[in-house]
Amino acid sequence: MRQPFVHKLSVDEIRNRVSGRQWFHNFDFGQGVTTNGRDPSYKKLAALRLPDLTGKSVIDVGSYDGFFAFEAERQGASRIVANDDFVWRWPGSSASDNFDIVKDILSSQVEKLVMPVEELNSETAGTYDVVFFLGVLYHAPDPIGYLKNIFSITKDMLVLETMVDLEQVDVPALAFYPGATRNNDATNHFGPNQLAVSGMLEKVGFRSVKSFG
Repeated sequence: MRQPFVHKLSVDEIRNRVSGRQWFHNFDFGQGVTTNGRDPSYKKLAALRLPDLTGKSVIDVGSYDGFFAFEAERQGASRIVANDDFVWRWPGSSASDNFDIVKDILSSQVEKLVMPVEELNSETAGTYDVVFFLGVLYHAPDPIGYLKNIFSITKDMLVLETMVDLEQVDVPALAFYPGATRNNDATNHFGPNQLAVSGMLEKVGFRSVKSFG
């Protein structure tokens, strides 16, 4: 069931702060006040089948507007870090400010870490019980390198969501998108099939890989 985020501000106050902005995530603050994000955030949340996060440390890599980081806090995680770099530093992007606005509305304790995936490791970012890596892998110019870094900060569980391609191929395979040939977006680099995702995860050290289509 879709649960609005809990806050102490009036509907008018929140509406004034979130309206007229460009959003990626879709936040529901109750009483009809939502952001206009294009991401099906609540549908994705239901499909992820998140584990019990009570008392867990969580990092949300590629956090964007922060929906899943704030959701982890709502679900009882003890420490949550929202991490991004590419989108938060992108010229003209409102994502970093959007995150700050939601954090303030929710009186949230989620921490903000501005660091590229290429620099994430146990020394620079610490380690976490649960790592969210949602909607990032297909943007990686070096997917195995990215996953090695993600493995280094994961203590217990990785929750990964990615675009897939070549599902008709019965061996591990990745589609390469030169230029802006996938969705007219030059930041899309590779579309792996599920066999490739599982294979890459196992190669970098993850075990008990489970796929949910």
